Amino acid sequence: MASEPRPETGEIRLPARPVLLPPPETAPTAEVTEWREVLYAALLAVVLTGAFFLAQRRIDWNPADEGFLWDGAVRTAHGGVPLRDFRSYDPGRYYWAAAWAQLLGDGILALRLSTALFEACGLFCGLLAARRAVKSRWGLLLVGLLLLVWMSPRHKLFEPALAMMAVLVAVRLIEKVSLRRCFVAGALVGFAAFMGKNHGLYTCAATLCLLLFLHFRLDPGRLEARLLGRRLLAWAAGGVAGFAPLLAMLPLPGFFASYVDSFRFFLLQGKTNYPEPFPWPWLFVRARLDEAGERLHAFGRAELIAFGVVLLLVPLFFAAAAWFAASVERESLGRRTLLLAGAFVGLFYAHHTYSRTDFFHLTQSLHPVLLGVVALPFAVRPEWRRQASFLVGAVLVAATALTAMPQAPLFHRLTAEAPFVPFDLAGDRVYLPPRQAAVMETVGRNLDARVPPNEPILFAAHIPGFYPAFRRRPPVWDSYPMWPGIGGLDERMLGELKARDVRWALIATYPMPGSDELRFFNAYPQVWKYLEASFERVKTPDMPRRLRLYHKR
Repeated sequence: MASEPRPETGEIRLPARPVLLPPPETAPTAEVTEWREVLYAALLAVVLTGAFFLAQRRIDWNPADEGFLWDGAVRTAHGGVPLRDFRSYDPGRYYWAAAWAQLLGDGILALRLSTALFEACGLFCGLLAARRAVKSRWGLLLVGLLLLVWMSPRHKLFEPALAMMAVLVAVRLIEKVSLRRCFVAGALVGFAAFMGKNHGLYTCAATLCLLLFLHFRLDPGRLEARLLGRRLLAWAAGGVAGFAPLLAMLPLPGFFASYVDSFRFFLLQGKTNYPEPFPWPWLFVRARLDEAGERLHAFGRAELIAFGVVLLLVPLFFAAAAWFAASVERESLGRRTLLLAGAFVGLFYAHHTYSRTDFFHLTQSLHPVLLGVVALPFAVRPEWRRQASFLVGAVLVAATALTAMPQAPLFHRLTAEAPFVPFDLAGDRVYLPPRQAAVMETVGRNLDARVPPNEPILFAAHIPGFYPAFRRRPPVWDSYPMWPGIGGLDERMLGELKARDVRWALIATYPMPGSDELRFFNAYPQVWKYLEASFERVKTPDMPRRLRLYHKR
């Protein structure tokens, strides 16, 4: 274009050049934002779990329940089959631990790391579910801390992890009842049953009832006759897929009969747990002594009062959730989806909570309720939401500080009257209370001095962890005879002791909490009669009197 003179001055005007501006930043798409939040939840789960594991991995040890898991994991890693070759929970958790043992070894720290990895998976699912109500990342961090502090004890981390997986599955079902999500819900049921029969029952009842509720209450297509049938069929197919690992084990020689016997065992016992008296909060207001007869200080009293209050508040949460479920419409769900999912799952996990009203049964099963409570403020009117959030936050902080935190191994070590001392536990350095470390040292000395390394020895009744701790192979199927030996268990152990010519036995005579019938000489009377008739007690003045060493005459 030719230049033109300006009429005022006669100057030459050059044509304007187009200015190249940088392209505007495009907002991330919904899919990109979703993936960022998922990655943040995964990172948060790994970091929080890793920090808790590193801080507590070497502190304390439980030779009873944790020892039971450790012994089963070691035997599985060396080719044993759970339930068939040794008494155990359902096989899933043992194969999980045994698989990691191939990389990490079969020590106690390796076992704790493997359970922490499963814990991280469960926490990740819990955080994904919590995102439906908590939108800020700082808020999600606080929820992660809340969930993690309540996950205990560390040998039972499978329980709360599975419960949070169930909440995530329930949330996704509420958001969209597709055949694919019905299949995934069923697959979780099958997988949960592989990890534990009770988890299979809880997740089965929760997802099935949720599917029926969604179909008849919130689904606009509920009048279509075949729709529910297709969904239930997809759910059942998923259950078979999730249960496939155990179905693959059924052809193993002897396993099917052992699996059936695991059901028969509890039918003969008539119960799944030994209940404890309900901890009514007002009973501890003026209490002076705890159950062990030790002086109850102010913090211990507050801890017991808070524990009883939490057990009373859980049914109130279910009542609030039932009121909400009766009046909710799909269009108004929004952030309250988490409340509905936590209520459905938590309602059935409440059986585990109240089957034995102690701290650890609460910490193993409360997570669906915790997630539901996080969403509770969104179920009230907007003008009350701030006050409801403050109230819920205060209750959660108080309950966590007084109930969950005192159960942490790190808390035990920091508040112990005497410093924990180092101890070599089968090659892993751990820190134990001085009294427990002294007992372990004296038992180890006596075993090394008297019982040859390859000589079979019976450890009973509440010390199955002694087998891996002292590198001894259990000579009997039931390495943890904590239940009465009815239904042939007493006779079975007696036959094994005779057939394998077991000449040594270390018997713990103290009872487990719950009943005097759990003492070994009451639970297994024929074995005890055999020990008294054919064995003599070895003098061990350096060992506690409640541990008795016997040698066959």
